[in-house]
Amino acid sequence: MTAKTTIFNAKKIITMHQENPTATAVAVRDGRILGTGTPEDMVRWVKNSPYTPFEVDTTFQDKILMPGLVDAHTHIEMQALIYSGHFVAQIPWPKPDGGFHPVYPTKQAVLNRLKELDRELPPGELLYGVAYDENKAGDFIHVKDLDEISTERPILISNLVFHRFWVNSYLLKKSGIGPSNIPEGVETDENGQPNGTLLEGKGLINVLPVLPDLVNVTPEMIKRILPLFTAAGNTTATELVYGAFDLDGTHNVFKELYSDPEIKLRSICLPYANTNKEMLGSMEAFIAKVKDFTAQNSDRHRIGPVKLYADGSIISRTAYIGWPGYWDGSPQGHWQCEPEPLKEMLVACHEAGLSTVTHANSRPAIQAMLDGVLEAQNKRYRPDMRHRVDHCYNMTEAQLRLAKDLGVGVQFFTPQIYYYGDAHLKIQGPDRAQNITPTGTAKRIGTSWGFHNDPPGTPQLPWIGAWATVQRKTESGLVLGPEQRVTVDDALRALTIEHAYQLHMDREIGSIEFGKKADFCVLEANPYEIDPDELKDMPVWGTVFGGVPNPAR
Repeated sequence: MTAKTTIFNAKKIITMHQENPTATAVAVRDGRILGTGTPEDMVRWVKNSPYTPFEVDTTFQDKILMPGLVDAHTHIEMQALIYSGHFVAQIPWPKPDGGFHPVYPTKQAVLNRLKELDRELPPGELLYGVAYDENKAGDFIHVKDLDEISTERPILISNLVFHRFWVNSYLLKKSGIGPSNIPEGVETDENGQPNGTLLEGKGLINVLPVLPDLVNVTPEMIKRILPLFTAAGNTTATELVYGAFDLDGTHNVFKELYSDPEIKLRSICLPYANTNKEMLGSMEAFIAKVKDFTAQNSDRHRIGPVKLYADGSIISRTAYIGWPGYWDGSPQGHWQCEPEPLKEMLVACHEAGLSTVTHANSRPAIQAMLDGVLEAQNKRYRPDMRHRVDHCYNMTEAQLRLAKDLGVGVQFFTPQIYYYGDAHLKIQGPDRAQNITPTGTAKRIGTSWGFHNDPPGTPQLPWIGAWATVQRKTESGLVLGPEQRVTVDDALRALTIEHAYQLHMDREIGSIEFGKKADFCVLEANPYEIDPDELKDMPVWGTVFGGVPNPAR
């Protein structure tokens, strides 16, 4: 309990509370919102209440307050993992302490950088490169490329969306992979030899036994990347593959992390079913573990829906995309979880009272998820479950209507329009690419929708996500699906109250209104008054977390 009430004055407060949409002062006590209005109103009301003493804080009198941004689909642990590597990206990635990592525009520039790193690193140490985009760099990486860097140390490179990986022959041999042993997810050449490409987690997992420290994410590694969230204005974020490699280990790391009172970010963690069902022996054992963890929830760290995984990545050409396949002639991808076992897991979660979030890019995968919810509700009707389907590049109007009827929320990966829209035109063809992430249709139908950056899919820059959702411009300046554009207000509501709703958190966060947590995003400009094309460059002062100012670095 705090000793006093604080009244924060601001140039403007965007509340996202429709009954009281704007204010210029907000009173905060015990980390919660006591009231909103004008500075004079707040002083008068607090003076005539038992909630004194009070102070007036003018730190934000020239700034804009809005609800703290809620990131409904990100990866806290995964970002800690990729930031432990060496960026070889073709787009700028933000540094936690400010600025951006260098950009390497071509494959040759990347290979030159890897040669530099090979000379700099101690002998035998893993050379781990991250965020390579085969589409922008113009080519895949091959085992011979990495063998020219070194055959005396392990080399692992991940692509930008973490769905395709490349290794050298040293790491293949150390992992026991060769012509007589080609595990699932390991790609081969025309002679049946492994070509150094690992597809999805199924491929990556084959080399992890000889890289035991790679996925050993520590609290210190996570703390290092948390300034990225403050710099964007986030006060709540999700971990979408909680415990993918070690559920108990990850839970212990997060519990230790959130025992530190200096952590200024709420986390909603989604336990990953696909791998843990196997590691724990059954879906029933996994559900029991999730319920045990849920009983340990705290104010800043809690367990959210169960995460399911249907297809792979369209931009990496690993997803089962459906008829008529990839427009550039790439081979049809594979299901990462076939429709029937996907439905079985979803139904089991539903019957146990657990909501789900399903990774699904393609129409077949989205349909499999919706069919699973329909089957689950037919077996046992449960109102207000708020199951959700995420990414949804190729979602149709019919599927959006069904999602609305079933109470299923939708999360669109709209930043891919900017970062990958030109590539999607080549990979998917004109009709599918023009209508990827159909936010306009979702708005017209009334389906609950939001959007996300999904790092490592794209950087933790939600204002670029908001801009891409509003403008739908590719890197080349082409507008994909102009009829799918939405307003700035739509984008801001998605980033706040709608995301809170999708996470069953709308009673606590997402708007600045009486009784909710005093979590605010502090802006240097009004997003409603700037040119919408400048939304991606929104200047963020930092956040207020639980009533305490938290400036960005």
